[in-house]
Amino acid sequence: MKHQRIGQTGLDVSDVGLGTFEWGHRVDAQAAQHLVDEYNDAGGNLIELPSAHHFAAEVIAQLRLPEEMLMMARAGVSMRETDHIEVGLGRARILSQVDSLLRSIGRDHLDVLILDVFDANVDRAETASAIDTLLTLGKIRYVGVSHHTGWQLAEMRGAGIPISCAVAEYSLLNREAEDDLVPAADYAGVGLIAGAGLGRGVLTDKYRNATPQDSRLAGELADYVTEYLDDGSNRVLAGVRRAASALGVSTTDIALAFNRHRGVACTLVSPRTASQLAEITGSDVDLADEIAEVLEQIS
Repeated sequence: MKHQRIGQTGLDVSDVGLGTFEWGHRVDAQAAQHLVDEYNDAGGNLIELPSAHHFAAEVIAQLRLPEEMLMMARAGVSMRETDHIEVGLGRARILSQVDSLLRSIGRDHLDVLILDVFDANVDRAETASAIDTLLTLGKIRYVGVSHHTGWQLAEMRGAGIPISCAVAEYSLLNREAEDDLVPAADYAGVGLIAGAGLGRGVLTDKYRNATPQDSRLAGELADYVTEYLDDGSNRVLAGVRRAASALGVSTTDIALAFNRHRGVACTLVSPRTASQLAEITGSDVDLADEIAEVLEQIS
């Protein structure tokens, strides 16, 4: 697995990050431990915790994690009840959420803290002060943002918050980040981390002929996946299939290779099984410029 630094920082990450979106639901602690072990053996070094998701944190607390494994988690979203979500980047919320996360996962620091919302109602200086406190205390080491536009990224950096990375959904099926966020991040030397880098699973081509019974489409995340099963996505996927066939690789290989070619520092994926993980971590395809150009045009 390839490694590179995030933006202009000294933080070295693998080009695939291990998401924990379904840990505590369809992935239990035993399965998660196996995934972590296989991921580490393949050279992976970044685990991502989803927003306001205590189930995954409870699973992580039960695991044996390699010392070199990096932990990326989010702050800014609170879910007191399943139907009541609160967001904000006030000092109290950030500090309490980080402390709670660290207790839950049994670690003394987060390698990357992602500010998971832009809060227009809190003075950026207050947010910056909270981040400075966490950095000074050693509870976090790097800071990133998610769900931010380009100008919001600039606002946060202008307030003195040392943003090193931006997380945004990015794949051949969703390149909206290129319109605004990516140019701002490139200008500021901020690395891009791609969420849903396999197009919510659609780019694996698992839904071509049927809906696997154990898939997200067959369960409670059907709406999440269905958004990428429209005619536009089908046309993109048809082109991805042609590229995969020409190179003798899988559509997953093409999806991951495209992100690497576009300068994505790390693509987040959330495999549930060892076979899914092996296909992802074993992918090392490099796209020729002419093939990447065609994929850019069709997507």
